[in-house]
Amino acid sequence: MENNNESRSIYDFMQEAGVELPQLVEAGLELLAGVEKNEELELRLEKQIRKSLEDINVVVLIMAGIRVEEDLLHHRIEGVDVDDDPAYLYTDEVLGMAIANQIAGTKAIFNFKRYDEAKPGIIATLGPMLDDVFAGLVAGCMSKIFEE
Repeated sequence: MENNNESRSIYDFMQEAGVELPQLVEAGLELLAGVEKNEELELRLEKQIRKSLEDINVVVLIMAGIRVEEDLLHHRIEGVDVDDDPAYLYTDEVLGMAIANQIAGTKAIFNFKRYDEAKPGIIATLGPMLDDVFAGLVAGCMSKIFEE
């Protein structure tokens, strides 16, 4: 990440982390069950992701994941090595569940487990913190669009 003081959007930080909105929509729709994938559903999910990315709490949780992931990947924290995504690291799960819960409540936490385990699309390519952070975002948004 660049080290400057200019203000940037959450989308800029996500892009630097290798995550784009269309990839999140694709990942969200990958685990559909009992519902036909169509353009209307795709647009609803994109709209919900955008709306969720206006919530300061969601943004701060995502930024926490992005910043920690960068520090972990560059071994900036002495004595901490998560190169093999150790089972005893669970704060990534906590961040993912917190994001899902912030967007759609308790039911989204159950949906988070589906996305965390299956790791559809872009989620499978992310590091130990960000796979759960973005699984939480997608799970929360998918849960939210189906509660209406």
